[in-house]
Amino acid sequence: MPRVVDHDQRRGELAEIAARLISQGGVEAATVRAVALAAGYSTKVVSHYFADKQALMLLTYRHAVLKSQALTEASQPPGGADVAAFLHALLPITDVVRQNWLVWLAFWALAISDEPLAAEQRQRVENVVDRLDGILARDPRFSPMPAAGRRQCATSLYSTVLGIAMQAVFDSVGWSESRQTGIVAAALDAVATQDCQAA
Repeated sequence: MPRVVDHDQRRGELAEIAARLISQGGVEAATVRAVALAAGYSTKVVSHYFADKQALMLLTYRHAVLKSQALTEASQPPGGADVAAFLHALLPITDVVRQNWLVWLAFWALAISDEPLAAEQRQRVENVVDRLDGILARDPRFSPMPAAGRRQCATSLYSTVLGIAMQAVFDSVGWSESRQTGIVAAALDAVATQDCQAA
């Protein structure tokens, strides 16, 4: 009998390989041929899962998003909410998260001239801000915040993380874990003492 192939597992495997290639050499390094070679498959097998480079990048991007979601969800206490822990899980202070950011940066470069990819990125940001909004509403430190200003606060906090990550992935020495978390702590202090609605 022919071996049964778990296609979802194989897509995940190929996305992981593509992410590693991107983190090492940028978008140009993650060709269908290079992914096939690293995986030990023929290009025909890999092309079965990705019609072209755009499809490969989209799946790799979504795979990185799923890994990030698993990390942020794992950061939350059972039955509770912790905004600081959620934001820390997004910071490039581990190899896994740093690789995610490198994949996203590569994806953004392609999205500049590709509207479907740009729409994917806009939806990703909306999803993260939605999640942050909900956590702010349940975190005891921030739950008294007026609902009208909460989404703006969520947007501001995520923008802070984006700014940190854009620099930290290229300068891990200058952007140590303590520096990254310190800036997040300052941003949280600012949010806790102001109404973001007017920001």
